[in-house]
Amino acid sequence: LEWDDLTLTSDYIGPGYAQAGPECVEALRMMAELEGMILEPIYTAKALAALIDHVRKGLLTSRDTVLFMHTGGLPELFNYADELKRV
Repeated sequence: LEWDDLTLTSDYIGPGYAQAGPECVEALRMMAELEGMILEPIYTAKALAALIDHVRKGLLTSRDTVLFMHTGGLPELFNYADELKRV
C-alpha cells in the first residue's frame, strides 16, 4: 500500500465538527440496530456514513474487502442524547 493508493476526503464532515448531520445519525442507528455496536457521532459514525454512501454509490461492492475500525469515543455519545432520540 502506498500513499497514492489512499483517497482523503472531507465530504462527510456534515454540518461541522462535533455536529451530527442526518447521514451520521442514520449510520449510528443502523450500526446499533443491525450489529449491536454503539458509535459516537463526532468521528466514527461520520466515517461509517461515508462507507455506507460509498456502498450505495457502487464505489464499494461485495468483491471489496472492508475493515471498519471503531476507535472509541463512546462516553461522548451521552452529550448527544437529545439529537439522537427518536421523535
